Amino acid sequence: MAKKLLIDGMLNIFLVSVAVMLVGCAGGISIVPMSVKIQNADRKVELARMISVSRDLEPEKRRELLTDKRTLYDGAIALYTECAASDKYNQRARFRIAEIYKSPYHEVKLILSDSTGKKGLDKFPARTSDELWDLAVEHYQAAVDLAPTGYLGSRSKGGISDIRKSRRTIQDKLRLYRNQLKGDDERAKQTQDFAAQALYDIGESYMTLGNYLEAIGSYEKLVAEFPDHDLAPRSQFKVGNVYFYKLYDYSNKGGWGAFIKVAQNYEGSFESKQAETLLKKSAYTLTAIKQDQDDINKYTNKKAMAMRRMGRYVTPDKLYQMGFRDRIVQNYQNIAGGWQKMENFPNAVFCYGELAYNLRGNAFAAADALYQIGRLYQLDGQLENAIMGYETLFERAPQSIWRDESVYQQAVCYRSIREFELAYEGFKAYKSLAGSGGIEKLRYYREADQIVRQLEQDQDEDGFMFYREQEAGTSDRDPDDNPDSKKENEPQA
Repeated sequence: MAKKLLIDGMLNIFLVSVAVMLVGCAGGISIVPMSVKIQNADRKVELARMISVSRDLEPEKRRELLTDKRTLYDGAIALYTECAASDKYNQRARFRIAEIYKSPYHEVKLILSDSTGKKGLDKFPARTSDELWDLAVEHYQAAVDLAPTGYLGSRSKGGISDIRKSRRTIQDKLRLYRNQLKGDDERAKQTQDFAAQALYDIGESYMTLGNYLEAIGSYEKLVAEFPDHDLAPRSQFKVGNVYFYKLYDYSNKGGWGAFIKVAQNYEGSFESKQAETLLKKSAYTLTAIKQDQDDINKYTNKKAMAMRRMGRYVTPDKLYQMGFRDRIVQNYQNIAGGWQKMENFPNAVFCYGELAYNLRGNAFAAADALYQIGRLYQLDGQLENAIMGYETLFERAPQSIWRDESVYQQAVCYRSIREFELAYEGFKAYKSLAGSGGIEKLRYYREADQIVRQLEQDQDEDGFMFYREQEAGTSDRDPDDNPDSKKENEPQA
């Protein structure tokens, strides 16, 4: 019930944006703006990430959840494909599609392996891992062709490189594994050692690709076939890590059980001590989360929640019982903090979203939640979503105590995605916040001042400051290579 509440809440928060429409002049046709479509695609991906498919569940329930995940990913791909028709969002959409094909789709495609003839599953085309990687490369390459030197272009190049390198590694290491010799003589032992290392390297390659189930399979194969090898405890520990921090599965057959095996089967090892410490801390955190979730459920309007599950919008004042709002706010803050400790960013973001949008009576808690959403996106590497999160804070809570921090962090995100002009303006704006209070008022004043000075340099004295050169992809050491000359040399459409 608690998990269902989380998912339903996320849907309610984010699908509200679907209602934002532009009315066309011809015949009153409603057109959803591309900006809304791409946001809704992003939200579908977030919702899919929130669905944890526990190994403890019955096979039918697992298939149901995997189907839900795949439906969300397919919906996201459909929306991104529409957005790819727009010049403004083409590259971003292509990159997002490639990311889905590269990583999460490898989990949900497995619903087909034991679901032949199941109702509602025939609409999903069966695809092998190789086919999915080919699709990822295709969309990454499209993103590179659009703007090879920009942030997404560079990341797309990295994605293509990861796929090609990892696929070669997997093929080469599989040959080594298959060529091992049986027996106890010295040559056989050496080939078996190579085989164990090959399985470990295959697992690492799958981790690079984000194919977490395949990585688990390789690590577990190593442990099963070479239990006395030096890599066995490390591999077993990695199985637990993947379940905990990538698949968010804390079940006995998932991450919890994997760490138990480390502690029991490799007693005295470094990994065993790590596993025992992690289990103790996680037990406390997960128990506390469950208690707070149960407390929230007691004061949740069941009828309103049922309407919410059916896709109907329910006003925030009807979701939770009056008189218990402060208690529920504290519960959500505790749960969000717990999920952060578990590095479960999707669920932590949901909890802060609930505080920001459905429990707005507590202004401080809502403003804090908006800041935390931006910060968590930033920690999770979702820099564009982090920028939007900080922007929402400026709009909804301009007097927040987190305003100054958010201005700086947003500028950091802009610089990271190579939006240098916006980064420059952001760092300047942050410096201006010092006012008469002096630099002691701002935590990052010296860093911001140094960055602004760097971005304002014009080493080749061609009239273009460094941030302009960086934005255009030109050199600040060659006066003949500048944004104007680059524009003149570009082929005319």
